[in-house]
Amino acid sequence: MSDSELIQPRQEDAVGPVGAWMQAARPRTLPAVIGPVLLGQVLVADEYFLWSTAVLCMVCGLALQVAVNLANDLFDGLSGVDQDDRLGPVRAMHAGLLSARALAVGLSITLAVAAVTGLWLIIHGHWLLWLMGAAAMLAVLGYSGGARPYANLGLGGAVVWVFFGPVAVLGSLLAHGSPVTGEAIWAAVLVGLPVAAIMVVNNLRDRHTDRRAGKLTLPARLGRARTLWLFAGLTLLPVGLAIPLGSGAWLWSAWVLVMLAALWLNRRLRHSEGRALNPLLGLTALYSLLYAGWLMMWFGT
Repeated sequence: MSDSELIQPRQEDAVGPVGAWMQAARPRTLPAVIGPVLLGQVLVADEYFLWSTAVLCMVCGLALQVAVNLANDLFDGLSGVDQDDRLGPVRAMHAGLLSARALAVGLSITLAVAAVTGLWLIIHGHWLLWLMGAAAMLAVLGYSGGARPYANLGLGGAVVWVFFGPVAVLGSLLAHGSPVTGEAIWAAVLVGLPVAAIMVVNNLRDRHTDRRAGKLTLPARLGRARTLWLFAGLTLLPVGLAIPLGSGAWLWSAWVLVMLAALWLNRRLRHSEGRALNPLLGLTALYSLLYAGWLMMWFGT
C-alpha cells in the first residue's frame, strides 16, 4: 500500500454505510412516484376512500421506486455500463461503496416490501391489480437487467410513463375499489409525462457513454437537438392540455406558475451539458410533483 493510500480514506469509508445506501436508493427521485400516487388518492370517490389503503399505495410505490434504483445500480455495474468517466451521480457498486451481493439483498428486501403491500392491496382491491403488480415487478428488473434490457431498445421513457401515469393513478383507484372515471383516465395520461422527462434528462447526460456500452436509450438514438424537443413536449404539452378554462383567478395563477416552471426547466436544459445536467434530475422530479399538485387542484375543484 502506498503512502497516498494510507493518507487518503477509501471512498466507502468517507461516505459510510448510510450514505452508500442513500447513493444507491436515490431519494431525489422519489417525488416522481409521490405525485402520481397522491393524485390517485385525490381522485378516489369519497365513499370508497380508506386511509390504510392510501398509505399502503404510497409504501408500495416508494418501495418499487427504490427497487428500480437499486436494480439499475446493480445491473449497470455488472454489465459494465458504469465506467470511470460516468457523468452522473456516484453509483454505489461502481464506486465500491456497496458490493453486488449487498445490492442484490437490498433489491430483494425492497421488492419484498412492494410485494407484501401490493398483495394486501390486491386482496382488498380489483383483480386487475394482479396484472399491474406483476408487470411492475418485471419492469423493475427489466430496465437494465436480463438478456435484452428494454433501456437498450429506447423504451425507458414509455415504460416510465405507463407505470408513473396510468398504473400509479388508476391502480390507486382500483386498490380502493373506486370507479375509474374518464376524468381519472385523463389525469393518469397527463401526470406520467413530466415523470418520463426525468428519464430523458438522465439519458441525455449519459448518451455518449451509453452508446459506447451498447445501451441505446432514446436520447442516444435521437441526439441532443431532438431530445431537447422531446423534453419540451413532455414538460410543456401536459400543461397546455390542462388549461383551466372557465375557472377562477386562483386556478389560473397556479397554472401560470406551473407553466413558468416548465419554461424555466427547458431553458436550463438547453444551456446545460454533461455533469451540469445532474441538478436538473432533481429539479425535473420536483417539477413532476408540482405538476401532479396542479392536477390535484384542477380535478379537485
